[in-house]
Amino acid sequence: MLSQKANKLIYELMDTLNYKILASGSSGNCVILDNRIAVDCGVPYKTIKPYENSLQIILLTHLHSDHYDKQTIKKLQFNRPLLRIGCSAHDAEILKSDGLKNIDVFDCFVGHCYHYQNFEINSFKLYHDVETIGFRINFYKYKVFFATDTVTLDGIEAKDYTHYFIEANFDEDTVLDKIYQKRERGEFVHNIGSLNSHLSMQQAHDFVLRNVSAGHKYEFIPLHISKEF
Repeated sequence: MLSQKANKLIYELMDTLNYKILASGSSGNCVILDNRIAVDCGVPYKTIKPYENSLQIILLTHLHSDHYDKQTIKKLQFNRPLLRIGCSAHDAEILKSDGLKNIDVFDCFVGHCYHYQNFEINSFKLYHDVETIGFRINFYKYKVFFATDTVTLDGIEAKDYTHYFIEANFDEDTVLDKIYQKRERGEFVHNIGSLNSHLSMQQAHDFVLRNVSAGHKYEFIPLHISKEF
């Protein structure tokens, strides 16, 4: 079993990126980067309201309800008419039908980098039970890799980034025992599907260690850790 210390690998940065995890897990997801970017918005409006005036864009990985709260984003865009939303082409059509606007479509197959005033973004395909994308965000001083709700990161690279926000949903060393114990007690294990649709802590760690060079300073921030596993 991984130690608590291993759950967050930190190589001290002299002047680290300002970020805030407002929520992470099956009940809601939203991470604020540099007060300018919200990655996912599956939280009530009151949770994200303190960042409303500084946000430039909301990036949506996919539209499961724990990542996308339509009413929250509608209220944000009502109060901030120029606030942009970034998502996949598939999700853009759904957002438009929901009455949202200022939508930037990220094509993860062409490798195009989208330039904003203070940062650049490109996307890559992830593998969940619905269409899902991840993001590489370049703040020029910091390089952020963001991937959540995926069963694999095979074929994806993020060499020597400063920050790795990666799903670490369950511990491979204990998950099967916990499933067995719950079944023996006659309990319903609602997250058993995690094994086929989410990334483990070990997979997340392995990805980071494959992508960082010796002596490189970085921070690994595990996301979407299941309380059940």
